[in-house]
Amino acid sequence: MYFNCLKLYNFIMDFVGIEKLSLLDFDEKVSCILFCEHCNFRCPFCHNSSLVYGIHNQVIPFSEIIAYLNKRKHILDAVVISGGEPTLMDDLKDKIKTIKNMSFLLKLDTNGTKPNVIKELVEEKLIDYVAMDIKNCLEKYPLTCGVKQTPNEEILKSIDYLKSNAIDYEFRTTLIKEFHDEAAIVKMGEMIKGAKKLFLQKFIAHDECINPNLEPVDIEQANKYRQILLNYVENVELRGY
Repeated sequence: MYFNCLKLYNFIMDFVGIEKLSLLDFDEKVSCILFCEHCNFRCPFCHNSSLVYGIHNQVIPFSEIIAYLNKRKHILDAVVISGGEPTLMDDLKDKIKTIKNMSFLLKLDTNGTKPNVIKELVEEKLIDYVAMDIKNCLEKYPLTCGVKQTPNEEILKSIDYLKSNAIDYEFRTTLIKEFHDEAAIVKMGEMIKGAKKLFLQKFIAHDECINPNLEPVDIEQANKYRQILLNYVENVELRGY
């Protein structure tokens, strides 16, 4: 089933989940992860279907989040803002500013569909690191993202902005057997040519996936993709393999 991503902005967004301690999501810094609800994509391999669809989630009052961060000031180095798609949140900048004023490092996870939001947060020095998903080559974005149309121009703007090294960043691609092949990987490499870092992530199915019946790319094929992409990207690593 496909959805029209351009019609998915009429909702109120807030934080509905928190992972209180992580050593893996921000360069091995001690961080916590805040998850927002709702997304403009419906990626079949997404692990956070309840967030994407906005079901069975209870909003965490922002005051409670701030109280938790205050208690953990001497333990946590950073806060990761994830989702869902955080850049759709109307008051994202205000919330990030409040957290940043507490002297935490901030990482933003994003699908890159709102380049102006990314640029504003970077230029106001409110975030320190961006992880942007590169779903596939542009021709396969609708299939990979589960929507009828994808805002390709906006995605390319985000790619170009991050490649300008305005901020430390990484690109990341979750490899799916049904969606990725060598031809698509070559086109994806051309799309992000000149990038400094790309992670190829192993897909692991579980019950929260939108489609748990997809298959991962095996390590041998993942390494072939890595070798292809090294022709375009300075550093390509496997993650989860």
